[in-house]
Amino acid sequence: MHCVPSTPPPRWLRSSGTVACLILFPFFLSGCRSSRSEEPVAPPLPLRTHWSLPSDWDTLSPFAFEELCLHELPEDVSTPFDAQARETLRAALDRMDQSSVRAAVLLGRSRHAANASILIRRLEKRAAGPERTSDAGDTIAAASLARFRDPARFAQRLVPLAVGTNPHPDLEVRVECAATALYAGFTEVIPFLLQVLRIDTYAGQSETRDFAVSDATAWARGRAAEALSLFADVPLAYRIDGPIAARESEARKLAEIVEAALSTEEDPGDQGSTR
Repeated sequence: MHCVPSTPPPRWLRSSGTVACLILFPFFLSGCRSSRSEEPVAPPLPLRTHWSLPSDWDTLSPFAFEELCLHELPEDVSTPFDAQARETLRAALDRMDQSSVRAAVLLGRSRHAANASILIRRLEKRAAGPERTSDAGDTIAAASLARFRDPARFAQRLVPLAVGTNPHPDLEVRVECAATALYAGFTEVIPFLLQVLRIDTYAGQSETRDFAVSDATAWARGRAAEALSLFADVPLAYRIDGPIAARESEARKLAEIVEAALSTEEDPGDQGSTR
């Protein structure tokens, strides 16, 4: 297992006052993680009593909100939310603003299956917001689903959001759905992630894509490289701001490494998920 360096947070996260909260999502920022979820499903976490949402949850300072998450929603337990909290956070996810980011953090931090269902149902709405920053909450929602016990239970519903005939319309959210799905062992998302890596390269110019390419794809490319490197169990070498030739070379190398990893772990005729 390698420690994969993190891609720097995108501009909308650095400027939104929520960077401190991102330390609550090791998978989103990456780190020292197993390249696949092949371990037996972990035993159930201890269950807490129902938690009520503080009235000032969306107006707290970033530091105070981080403290709330760390102290009220500990890592080693599963915390169900009361009905009012679930409805409030469900509505916040739909607003596609900074409160959506906080809602996704709280729901993911809880590690309770009912709250994971709220996140996945939000993503399945396939909503595209009006602003560049509108996808922040949905991106964190997709990343947070890797935190739950047996991530494949929810990640299987992320696969059609990443690939297929009706993927998520927002590229960043789609990439994060693919990253979580790959973490859980669903290898059918790999061709899409490799295609994202080849954006703005000579090799990618002739490709037919089912997604639009904007002038701000650095985060999506970096996140795709991070997820693929984690899967292949190699250090992250791709640099989002590197010269075209260097990025193209690293994308090609990573594709070869991933293909080799697949060929050694799957039967030649096997298709789809490794699970």
